Amino acid sequence: MRTTLLAAFLLSTPAWPQARPVTIFPAASMSGPAVVAPESIAAARAEAESITVTDAVGAARPAQLLSVSPAQTNFVIPAGTAPGSATVTLRGRDGSTATGTVEVRAVAPGIFTLDGSGRGKAASMVPFPVDLSAESGPINLQLFGTGMRGSRQSVTATIGGEAVPVIGGIQPGAVAGLDLLELGPLPQSLRDRDEAGVAVTVDGAAANRVTIPILSAPAAGQWGRRPELPEANSEMSVAELDGKIYVLGGYPSSRISVRTVQVYDPVSATWSLTTPLPVALNHTMSVSVNGRIYVIGGQRDAGGAGPFENTVYEYDPGPATWTARAPMPTARGGGAAAVVDGKIYVAGGRPPRGSDFAVYDPAANSWTVLPDMPTQRNHLGAVAVGTNIYVVGGRFGAGFESERTDRIEIFDTISRTWTSGAAMPRPRGGVNALEARGCIHVFGGEGNSEVPSGVFPDHDVYDPRTDGWTHLEPMPIPVHGVTGAVFTNGLIYLPGGGISIGGSSGSTLHQVYRPSMDCR
Repeated sequence: MRTTLLAAFLLSTPAWPQARPVTIFPAASMSGPAVVAPESIAAARAEAESITVTDAVGAARPAQLLSVSPAQTNFVIPAGTAPGSATVTLRGRDGSTATGTVEVRAVAPGIFTLDGSGRGKAASMVPFPVDLSAESGPINLQLFGTGMRGSRQSVTATIGGEAVPVIGGIQPGAVAGLDLLELGPLPQSLRDRDEAGVAVTVDGAAANRVTIPILSAPAAGQWGRRPELPEANSEMSVAELDGKIYVLGGYPSSRISVRTVQVYDPVSATWSLTTPLPVALNHTMSVSVNGRIYVIGGQRDAGGAGPFENTVYEYDPGPATWTARAPMPTARGGGAAAVVDGKIYVAGGRPPRGSDFAVYDPAANSWTVLPDMPTQRNHLGAVAVGTNIYVVGGRFGAGFESERTDRIEIFDTISRTWTSGAAMPRPRGGVNALEARGCIHVFGGEGNSEVPSGVFPDHDVYDPRTDGWTHLEPMPIPVHGVTGAVFTNGLIYLPGGGISIGGSSGSTLHQVYRPSMDCR
């Protein structure tokens, strides 16, 4: 099995066009300096019938080939290769040759990943995601690596920033050049994370950093918690970018709008702050498209009558900067946004813009006005499934005591027409909605006369295939005032929100839900 797994890792590495001179890389990390070790697995970005490695003292040795494709050859640096700069000579079937250079050191640790890129999820004998529930007992992690067996000093490892023992040192694998590294037991403190970074150091040399996915609490169909927000918030928008969760603007219980952008990293289970919004805003609509976040509309004060904004701000995570883009055709806040085919559809808003519906093309930096929503509304949910936009719930008036709706209306982005779907189990405003595995989850909302908080705990799921609703486990702490949510790593993340009716109860809550329904 180990031989089969290694072959999959090696053959799954990306393909590159052949070049002369040829580029040599460590086969595990596939990046960084071309540093290898004797008996480690290397990769040449060319096809070869044979390979010779000539070391720094002039000794030439044939290399064992592990896999050959038109764009890449994986081979083993021969045992006994002297430290220093070595020349790798490839000979093709037609007699042509190509050469590359590589630095040889005693150790050059690398860890293989599942996709062969040297980044992301580690290749391991332990089934992923790792189950750290109490019932599973102690768990060790077995990693596939290379370039480690020459260690003469120490091997250390951390997972999620915590030191983890190395069991039995470095062991040779069943394939030439393959090293096996067993770490454990994994810390139980990782249970509240969804991924954890793995850092391995061999004789002071660091391997490429990889991650392991964790089956953390809660179980399927149940709710759980994650580290709370640094700052209390509600009436904000939420978006996901590069696996991180962004909480944008809004206001705390003071109802004074903020520019704050809070960022949650599920891998490290930590919060940080990034560059604030250009202006303080609440009731915005935010989504991510093509590696950028777009914060659309909203308002600067807390009044239900506005004034509202038509602004569009684009966030680039590289330099962490904001750029103003083409404004919306109309100013509005309290609407919702969804993405289809790289275009942003923005629906509804506080009166008088409750029927407004328009689409923004980030590539062209232009807006197109679309047919009005059949039912005007604000504080609604908008979700994309396939090429359809589903608009659900909301309220008619500007204030939280306004009449609410249970209607779901569906916009076909191909025909640009509206149809109706089955109504929600009961009317709700201030809802939050998102898509997970083809299902539309609708959470919370305000206007619940049955409880003192006035907030709905309801968690209802709409299946577009059947046009039917399913009532699931309610929210442990009902919230409203959050537009947008994130589904990643098997969890739905719902950060912040108001815990009582109105806008004076922003919280630091960070609730998560692991969905079990599949509507695909």
